[in-house]
Amino acid sequence: MNSTPREVGPDFVGVGSQKCGTTWLAAVLAQHPEILFSKSKEIGFFSTEFHRGYKWYNSHFAEKNGRIAGEISVNYAYTPRPDPSRKQFYPKRNYRNELLFWRKRPSARDEMLKHYPGLKVFMMLRNPIDRAWSHYWYWRNRKERIGKAKSVVPFAQMFNEDGRWIRLQGEYATLLTYWREAFPDMGVFFYDDLVNDPERFAKDAFRFLEVSEDFIPKVAMRVNKGSYPDMDEADVRLAANYYRPQIERLGKMTGRDLSHWLKSED
Repeated sequence: MNSTPREVGPDFVGVGSQKCGTTWLAAVLAQHPEILFSKSKEIGFFSTEFHRGYKWYNSHFAEKNGRIAGEISVNYAYTPRPDPSRKQFYPKRNYRNELLFWRKRPSARDEMLKHYPGLKVFMMLRNPIDRAWSHYWYWRNRKERIGKAKSVVPFAQMFNEDGRWIRLQGEYATLLTYWREAFPDMGVFFYDDLVNDPERFAKDAFRFLEVSEDFIPKVAMRVNKGSYPDMDEADVRLAANYYRPQIERLGKMTGRDLSHWLKSED
């Protein structure tokens, strides 16, 4: 093992967007004998639990025993969250939540840089069009499951109004630029690679975290893919037209050809 764990707090944190394969990655990292992965994959400290304090957060990584420790909370990427009372509880406001105005909503990036120098940070990315559609159906199915089907709105409305930050989470170039200002060596992993070669993907993740690549994890797990209909052409065009500049910028930033992400636009 090449990576040396810090005495207090996380050694790595995954940030990014929902529906990009982080649940699969969390299960893989938790198998590695040189990694202590938080039992609660998404601690959410910098997004919703900051009022609990650093002592509470650091307690999740207390029993390292020589291992590196970390977590993945996808919503850290776009903290501090904009207009949380409206967008988090989309489509209605949550006035009870507004009574908690006194709770500080920090920048996860700035807090990590200040408290954990040398922290390894990575982001997982997926075609933002597919990601938004998957996110929409995850939200919609949950609404129907809990008996709130009447509050379901069409994809186009949710996307245009950025309900639950469905649109913001796919603005990868903007988010990555912001994070790289503090963590220039930030890791970037692609959902496409996970699907195409999960064994190699796992090794790449281990290499980034500087733990043994010789460990062979169980990777034949279901990548958290929901069941939902295909996007109709109007929704594809809506999302593709919006994300085209972001995708082109991201390709230049990462040296990846991402043109296939826009293939459904034609």
